[in-house]
Amino acid sequence: MTSRVKGLMKMLLIGAVVVTVGIIIIGHTDSFLKIVMIAAGIGAIVDGVYTLIGSKKWKYTDLTKTLTTVKALESLAIGIAAVLVAIFAADTALTIVVYIFAVGLVFSSIVSFQNAAVAKNFEIADMRSHFIVEGVISLLIAILLFFKPVDTLVKVVQILAIGFIVVGAIMVVVPVIALFKGKGKDDDVVVEAEVVEGPKD
Repeated sequence: MTSRVKGLMKMLLIGAVVVTVGIIIIGHTDSFLKIVMIAAGIGAIVDGVYTLIGSKKWKYTDLTKTLTTVKALESLAIGIAAVLVAIFAADTALTIVVYIFAVGLVFSSIVSFQNAAVAKNFEIADMRSHFIVEGVISLLIAILLFFKPVDTLVKVVQILAIGFIVVGAIMVVVPVIALFKGKGKDDDVVVEAEVVEGPKD
């Protein structure tokens, strides 16, 4: 088996696993909804820690530094709550945490826009675009979560599952086609035998 064939087989197997994961997600949306909440909570915790570290490095005014610190602590608190509720609490509590998460995102977006507005006055001008993008993304996610939050998360999980299935299917189809084409080429190869004349008497 050539290295090319091995690579294609590896890609095919990974694709099959990815498709299987996508199908499992669709069949167990509720369980994966909690996984998404846990992932979002971990993301909020990481963002809170990053913001706390950054606020100590950046030379803000007192107001901006206070808002940034509050945002960081809020992200940490919401992140921890999201993880704990997703693991231990019932669906009703999960809905409440999603609303709290949305409110926190609105506040985070406001702080991000405020940071972007003052960034050019300090030694963090290169972070202005980062703050703007962070604020826009936070606000869009918050708006989505305010309208039927659990349904929104379910849709996110379903879209994620469909994405897995599509990507996995591509990873399966591409190597299969490549293997069949390679096999056809191998079949077309004609080996010509060289006629070797024996010693003349």
